[in-house]
Amino acid sequence: MSRVRENWIDAARGLAIYSVVLGHSIQYGTPQNYEFRANEVFQLIYGCHMPLFMILSGYLFWYSLNRYNLLYGVYAKIKGIMIPCAAWGLVTWICDISLCGNSNISLKGYLYYTAFSNWFLWAVFYCSLYGFATKYLFHSHILGYVIVLFVNYIMPEIGNYSGTKRMLPFFVMGILLNQYKILDKIKGIPQMVLLLVLGGFYLLTLKLGCVELITGTIGSALVLVGFYCLKDHFYFGILCRLGQVSISIYLSTGIVFFFWIKEYFRISDSYRYLVKAGYIFLMSIVLTGMAFVLSKLLQKNSVTRRLFMGR
Repeated sequence: MSRVRENWIDAARGLAIYSVVLGHSIQYGTPQNYEFRANEVFQLIYGCHMPLFMILSGYLFWYSLNRYNLLYGVYAKIKGIMIPCAAWGLVTWICDISLCGNSNISLKGYLYYTAFSNWFLWAVFYCSLYGFATKYLFHSHILGYVIVLFVNYIMPEIGNYSGTKRMLPFFVMGILLNQYKILDKIKGIPQMVLLLVLGGFYLLTLKLGCVELITGTIGSALVLVGFYCLKDHFYFGILCRLGQVSISIYLSTGIVFFFWIKEYFRISDSYRYLVKAGYIFLMSIVLTGMAFVLSKLLQKNSVTRRLFMGR
């Protein structure tokens, strides 16, 4: 089955990637002694941002499951995920050598950054392999997903696999969300009531300190239901555009935060709260805009598009 571009999915990805940049701005742009984990905005973001990304990835992966055979499907994921992972790993490795001097110029150093600096891409790749296995071994039956989740649960956290253990349940949620058209079934429920209930439960789970599986599921449901309800009534504009290049924004800003922002651009604790809040907000807007422009430039050349965006 071919994919028809769904603007509301792109918009949800756009909101998710901006929230990641804002969260990183709070983490790396505030004073060194600031307890950013206690920040309410940071908690709202980190309660569900990566689960949301993974649910959206699973939702879109469902089209690949129905479009490609096993061999071409794996090839497409290597091309679309592993090549950008290697390319951005090279950039990270070069930055570490030139700016920090923490790595030796060796194949081992490069492979380390390729394997560990972009854990989310590896998690999507491993989850995709689980998805293909479920289709060809269990014909995408719900029992197959239960078995896959159990295998994932007992797998040891070796190498860069730990992120997959956390994220696979959300990836499976995304597949099932699309496979069974679950969002279509909410049309008979009063939308505002549903959003208020989900929002209330999300805030409650954050306050109670619930595990990521709970906060991530409820927070992601809140975002997905909200965008789905608005899809026929709202033009998402810039959010759609951000969502279409979300991975390159995520990876490029991650490098900037790690090597530049946290070292040279933290705001002083001497400023008032509103000044610091304004600085962090402005930082998130500027960095998102710069990463968006960079992504568009990478898209223009076929070589950079394949290397850094997997397209």
